[in-house]
Amino acid sequence: MRHLPIITFLLVSIVLTPLVVAQTPAAPGVTPDSFLYNLDVALDQIKLLLTFDNAAKARVGLEIARERLGEVREMALKNKLEAMQRAQSEHRNSLERVRTAVSVLSRTNSTQEIVDEVKIERELEEHEDEVETVSQEVEVKVKVRGNITAEQQALIDSVLSKLQNFTGDVKVEIKAKKGATKIKIKQETGKADEEIEEEVNRIEIKERLTEIREKKAVERIEDAKEEISEVQETIDKLQQRNFTIPKAVDKLFEQANEKIANAEAALNETKFGEAFGQATAAKNLAKNAERLLERLLEAKEEKEVEIEAEVEKGIAKVKVEIGDRKLKFRVPTADRNKIISEIVDKTGLSKEEVEKLLKIEVEDEEEREEKKVERKEVRERKESSGISETDKSGKSRSGKSSSGKEENKD
Repeated sequence: MRHLPIITFLLVSIVLTPLVVAQTPAAPGVTPDSFLYNLDVALDQIKLLLTFDNAAKARVGLEIARERLGEVREMALKNKLEAMQRAQSEHRNSLERVRTAVSVLSRTNSTQEIVDEVKIERELEEHEDEVETVSQEVEVKVKVRGNITAEQQALIDSVLSKLQNFTGDVKVEIKAKKGATKIKIKQETGKADEEIEEEVNRIEIKERLTEIREKKAVERIEDAKEEISEVQETIDKLQQRNFTIPKAVDKLFEQANEKIANAEAALNETKFGEAFGQATAAKNLAKNAERLLERLLEAKEEKEVEIEAEVEKGIAKVKVEIGDRKLKFRVPTADRNKIISEIVDKTGLSKEEVEKLLKIEVEDEEEREEKKVERKEVRERKESSGISETDKSGKSRSGKSSSGKEENKD
């Protein structure tokens, strides 16, 4: 019994530790292959139980999910697949607690409620990027290692897919909750839908959610275009060898091009969520077409490795392809040796292999900057238009008040 005060002190210390939101998956401490893992999970549950504010509870849940994601990565790379599954299950449990906390989040001030929801949504968007990066890194390292069975590979693919799918489910919950809060604001204030949307847009810009969405949409469009380009290259290669391209491939390829056109149109209209969704659909369609085409190839190199890096404003955008596995990440340097070191760490390739294969080029960013300026101008025109439609008295050009009621003109 004499140890009880010490244990109590440790538990309180853990719970009261200030919350620091990580931007990358937390480095795993106690991993699922340790006999102390159940205690680690229990301490996290206590931390959540003693966090009474639902917005704070959601953010604590995301912090724990980052730690679990790091455990999934660690266990996958050590080929400890049962432990990897346990970490993935705990990651899901953490995000389920986030979803529950968001669903019951309530504030007396509905505008503050929206602010809390936007902050959680921003952190979840960042976590979704972390999940994708970890998935790519695990896929590439497993491909390099090449010492697992087809059954083990299927299990790893299943775990990575579940990570991504459940993160997406929580995003859907937050979107639905924001919709309900907008209705609440309308009922409390009598504001028109357009006014509420403008107010929420300003909050999203202030909290950097819009910036993150735009960045993700641009990158996803670039990824989808690369996939489509690769499909075209494969088609050309097969046609040179007198292969008949299946109609199913033609259909998928056509749909992928339609989706990417829709994505670019949405991006130009600053509809970043729609742009991301359309580009994701385009990427998946192109991937499906590529898989069908690969079955037609008579011979395919077992481990073809390509490594490219584009340097822009002192930041290297690295792309590694090993067979059909891809990994993309950024390195905050233009130094070739540092870039090589980071690639070696993330892929498991040898330094000699990377030095031999790495191609670095400095990207011409003039066209990219022009598009960015164009999107900014479109956004500013929309914002200024929304302001000019309502004068200081709250009357719109149509003669309606900001509450949407018709003014008496007599």
